[in-house]
Formats: sequence, structure tokens, C-alpha cells
Amino acid sequence: MDKRAFLLATILFMNMSLCGTAWSYEKHKKDDPVVYIDMENERGDNSVFPYGLYGKDSTTEGIRGRAKYFSAEREKPAHILLNETESLSRLWDSFDFSVEVWVQTTAPNEYYEVIASNKDWNSGEIKDYTTNHEFGVSRGSGNNKGWAMVCQPDGSWAWNIGDGKNRLDYRPTAPRQQINDGEWHQLVFTIDRARKEARIYFDGRNVAIYNMGALNDMNSHLPIGLATDALADKALPTFSGALDEFSIYDQVLSAEAVAEKYKRFVPAASLPRLSDQPVDRLNLMAWNIWHGGRRHGREIGPRQVIDFIKDTGTDIVMMQETYGSGALIADALGYYFYLASTNISVMSKYPILETWPIYDAFRCGVTTIQLSREQKINLASLWIHYLPDWRNDSRAPDATAEKLIKGEGKTRHKEIAEIVRLLEPQILKADDIPFIIGGDFNSPSHKDWVEDAAGWHRGLVVEWPVSKVMMNAGFSDSFREIRPDIHYASPSMTAEKLTYRIDYIYYKGEKIKAVDSDMHFKYKGIWPSDHPAVTATLSLE
Repeated sequence: MDKRAFLLATILFMNMSLCGTAWSYEKHKKDDPVVYIDMENERGDNSVFPYGLYGKDSTTEGIRGRAKYFSAEREKPAHILLNETESLSRLWDSFDFSVEVWVQTTAPNEYYEVIASNKDWNSGEIKDYTTNHEFGVSRGSGNNKGWAMVCQPDGSWAWNIGDGKNRLDYRPTAPRQQINDGEWHQLVFTIDRARKEARIYFDGRNVAIYNMGALNDMNSHLPIGLATDALADKALPTFSGALDEFSIYDQVLSAEAVAEKYKRFVPAASLPRLSDQPVDRLNLMAWNIWHGGRRHGREIGPRQVIDFIKDTGTDIVMMQETYGSGALIADALGYYFYLASTNISVMSKYPILETWPIYDAFRCGVTTIQLSREQKINLASLWIHYLPDWRNDSRAPDATAEKLIKGEGKTRHKEIAEIVRLLEPQILKADDIPFIIGGDFNSPSHKDWVEDAAGWHRGLVVEWPVSKVMMNAGFSDSFREIRPDIHYASPSMTAEKLTYRIDYIYYKGEKIKAVDSDMHFKYKGIWPSDHPAVTATLSLE
């Protein structure tokens, strides 16, 4: 048995031995934390939960009173372990919870050191996960059961949860979410089981929302470690810096509550506020960025994506093939970020109020976005099946409109019909709350394969069923509404190419109207995707 396995076995035995005398938090007051460590005392005398401090006890000026300073000295690395685990098991098993900690450091913290965690984190090898479908560097132990808030070598922080098989990671960037600048920073995450949703906060602001999918069990049966992982192996690197005001709640803290807690300690902070003035114009983009936008390089590709979104003045992006680049792109934009799946995401200048994945989160993620104090929209990012290969099928010598339409039946036509059916409650309310659906539909439009364009399509005129489902549900195709001339050519695409489009921004509602729309396939050198970006400007009443 290796050293880490022995430590794990020892801790599990100690926890089982303590089960009969487990400390209980059942009597805590509503809205109060079930765990609270104020960091003032060596052994937590004034805290609401028993803990042990190991290594040198050092303090520094905290966010309120004194804070613990943790030395990363190899001989006696300072850290805290919460000595009670079983009383928290129900949270990690299946209940809602929130975790908050304040952090201050100037150290590089180069090895993804733990700020706070209830999992075996340090045992994992540091590795680069970048592929066509993933992006970034982390520890391989992210799959282990539990949660972790850790440092990144670039000076920012990161968040992770795992259930033993699967993991989710939020890896933002410095300087927007830098923590080693010597200032105090608030880190919070919440877990909402009913919504299958994790919300992540930095300095009072909800920076990201993740759909948890099937990931549920985070019970490692290990203690919580501060400045180290749950096993506290002294041979492995520990956090260097100060921590204060560590709290765990058995509820989902609201965005308002997190912001209020931040303002309490940083009253001069300027947090985003909803305007009383309604938004009258909205710039939208739907874009499949193709393997995270990284096919031409892990740095230049995402940088081009970011610059193009900025240069178009886009307020909300409905993104497909996000594949690990989402946190980086949204962070650079300064936008709220919703990750429905590795594929589907939404990035918004305006706060994302609610989310719900429908049908299959790999194909569709739906949000409610708060534009102003009294103004909301519903918006979905969508990707449906890439098969059958209509391009090759339409070029076959025996191709007919009937065969092409029939070929859509088992995948795309079936999928979009079911998605629209599931969205019917929101669609029926579109006159009150406008509904926008944008994304990669992987199917041409019946508005493009018309008689006037038949010469471009081997004489075929096709009533493609996917676009007809959207039309029959009352949605308008923003591009063809603004560009009805089939011979229109964009600055970067010919009219013929524009009739082969498979990416759309659809909208519905009496309070919303398209005033501009276009397709883009060129930008300052290499285009980072194999898909055009669709843009639309909509006016709102």
C-alpha cells in the first residue's frame, strides 16, 4: 500500500470510529452557515465547527479582524483540517450547499495548490488535457469525489467537482480573476440539485453557471482541508497565503446574497447593476467555433474568436463546440458564462437569471437573461445532429427533394420537433418574453433552396424540414428576413455559399424585430472556425 492510500485508509477509519459521537449542525439558525471558521484562534474556539490547525500558527490582517496566514514551508506546512466529516455527508451526497472563502496571496502557487477542498486532490498528476474537445491544464485527480477550489500558476484560481468518474472544471484567467495580487478576494460556489446547476462567483459576481448533468455524488468521506487537500500529505505542495471567513451553507446562496456579503467587506466595490432603462437594441451572434476555436493554435485561435466577438459589438453569443475554451473566452469578454455541456454555451453581457438544459444538454441549453430591471428574454444555444451528410447526398446522381427530406427524418427533423415541443411553454409566452434560438442546425433552409437558386443545387428545390419546423412554430429567420434577395453576397461569402448555410438566429415575439443580420467567414487572416458566424441586431420594445 502506497503512502497516499495508507493516509486515505487511516482517515476513513477515523471517520467511521467517530460516527457515534458525530457533531451535528441540525440546530443552526436558518440562513446561518453550518460551518463557519473565523480564523481568529489557533483551534477554532470562536468558530462554529471544530477544526485542527497544523504547522506554524501565523496571522495577518484579515478581511475582518485577523486571518490565518499559511506557510508552505516543506518541514511544517501550515494547514487546517476540519475534524468532523460525517455530519456533512448529506450535503456532499445529495443536498444543496454553498461554499465561501476569502483569499489573499502574492505567491506564485505553481502546483495547483488547494485553497479549500474535501477531496484527494494532490495525488493527481499535473497534465495538459488539451485535445479537440478539451482545453487546459489541471490535476488528474479532478475526477475524484468531492470539490476543490485551487490556485493556478498564472495567478488566477480554479474550481473543480468530481463524482469518481466525471469532472467539471472552471478555469478562468488572470488578470480578470487574479488572486495573487495581494488583495482580498471572495470565492463562492453553489450546488443546486433540483436544477442540476453549479454557480461560481468571484468578488461578488456570478461569473459562471455549469450544468452538472448526471454528476451528483461529491461525498469523498474525507475531511475538509484549507491550504491543503483532504489527505494533507506533507510531502506535497501546499497553499502559501492568507485565508479568512470560511463558510459552508446547507442552501443555495442567491446572487444577491453573495453580492451583499462581498459589499459588506468591500463597501467601495462597484458591482454591475441592472438599469431601470430598457434595452432597445441587442447584438447577437451564433457561432460554432470548431473544436474550441483551437484548430489553428491553442492561443491564436481563441484570441481571434475573442477579438472578432469584441469587434462586432456582440452582446450575447450562442456558442457551439465550446470544448474547453469557454471560460477563457467569456473571461476575456468580461461576460457571464453558462456551460450547458462541453459543446453548448452562452456568453452574455447581461446577467443570466435562469438556466435549464432540455432534451439533451449536448444539443441544447436554454437561459433566461435579465436585460434591465423589468426586461427579460429567453434564449437558447442549439446544435443538432450532423448526420445524414446532406452535402454528399444532394450531389448524388439520383438525389431528389423527397430523398433529402426523408433523410432528415430520423435525426435532425425528429430532434428539432421534440426540442420545439419541449420549449412550447416558453414559445407560447414569446409575446411577453421574447424567445431567441441560435446555433448550428446542420441543415439547410427551405428559404434558400428555392427555384431562383436551383442552378446552384443541381436543379433541386427542397422544402428542408428543420427550418420549416421553426417557421411553423412562429419563429423568424433573422438573416433571410433582412436579406430576402437570394442573390445577396456578404463581404466574405458569395450568394451561392449563403444558400448552403446551416447556422441561424431565429426569434419570436411581438416586442422584438430584426433590423440587421449577416454571415461572416473572414477576419484578419485565418478564420478560426469551419463555420460562418451569424450576427443579428434586434430591436426591442
